[in-house]
Amino acid sequence: MIETGAQLNAQPRHPSRLQWARALPVPVLSVAAIGCFSTSLSLSSAHIHHQSDACRYMAVPWTHFVSAYGGLLAAALALLVHVLMSRAARRGGLRPTSGWQTWVPTLFAVIAGFMVPLTAVVVALTHKDAAETAANLGKPLCEG
Repeated sequence: MIETGAQLNAQPRHPSRLQWARALPVPVLSVAAIGCFSTSLSLSSAHIHHQSDACRYMAVPWTHFVSAYGGLLAAALALLVHVLMSRAARRGGLRPTSGWQTWVPTLFAVIAGFMVPLTAVVVALTHKDAAETAANLGKPLCEG
């Protein structure tokens, strides 16, 4: 039997490069979001200790902003890539919820979903800390 183009397109396709390509960026971006989140917390703690040691307010370094915004961007991109790749897989005739190439990114997309509000709070706290130190820049922090 000779199959027409419509019949070929109606058959489900085997896992393709699309599923393999989808399996990698979401976990990488989610891990980057976690890394930036923990780096932001570490940098903030170190900044507080530097201010305490110097007994004066010090400007918040730009690395705090980079790590805070980097974590938020990575988490949001992980979710965006997951949604776009799932839609592309469905349009390509693939089942985006079967096989390890799909549940691994889905697991990391859930993790990224939890990281979005956490990193948003870190961004807000970084700006709050920067505003406080900018208002008191150079003033003594310790009493006595």
